Amino acid sequence: MANQGEHSVLLVDDELGVLKVLRLFLELAGYRVFEASNAEQAFEVIGREELSLAILDVSLRGPSGFDICKRLKSDPATRGIPVFMFTAMSDDDEVLEGERVGCDRYLTKPQNPQDIVNLADEYLRAG
Repeated sequence: MANQGEHSVLLVDDELGVLKVLRLFLELAGYRVFEASNAEQAFEVIGREELSLAILDVSLRGPSGFDICKRLKSDPATRGIPVFMFTAMSDDDEVLEGERVGCDRYLTKPQNPQDIVNLADEYLRAG
């Protein structure tokens, strides 16, 4: 496992249970974790923190995870941040939209939280 202490992860999901479980697994692996339950909160965190990774649900109240991803990938200051879409939406149109807005990985729920940590380790070691 890489030393994640210097890595910060933004989790965006409007399901409290998902945030709690992913946060626990990521923090146990040594990551600093920031949470948001909507795009407005996510943009606030993005504006004040240096992030290493964003894990975004697609379905949120207000702007979607796709909107957050598109904004991250269109800004030169944040376009290098890997983005994982983590969602129950798995049909071809959603996957294609994820690719269109620049997400790095499209993960469908449910997913073993440890697998997400391992994937984060992989991306951040490579970057």
